[in-house]
Amino acid sequence: MTKKLVFDTDKPLTKTQIIKLISDNSNLSVPIIKEIFEDYQKLLYSELDRVGEFKLLDLGKLKVSFVPERFGTNPLTGEKTLFKSKTRLKFSFSKNIKEFANSLYV
Repeated sequence: MTKKLVFDTDKPLTKTQIIKLISDNSNLSVPIIKEIFEDYQKLLYSELDRVGEFKLLDLGKLKVSFVPERFGTNPLTGEKTLFKSKTRLKFSFSKNIKEFANSLYV
């Protein structure tokens, strides 16, 4: 028998609550669930480093993008400014998650 996967609270679940719920519903101990999450996080980091993207199962895709340095103009003063290059993370949600979100507040 599985327990319900929510707490009766208006606040978001904490990491500890999430691990406890998964542990209770999977009949695995809390340390094992923690280790699985740590391994998943390590995998995410290594894949972002290796290929620049990581698919989060059916939730969506996390991508690393590089923005090169560029010149811009201050619209008030007309002064030219150099914007430094940076690395950004972008997350695109899967179609299923988008459809679910659209159905929430109809």
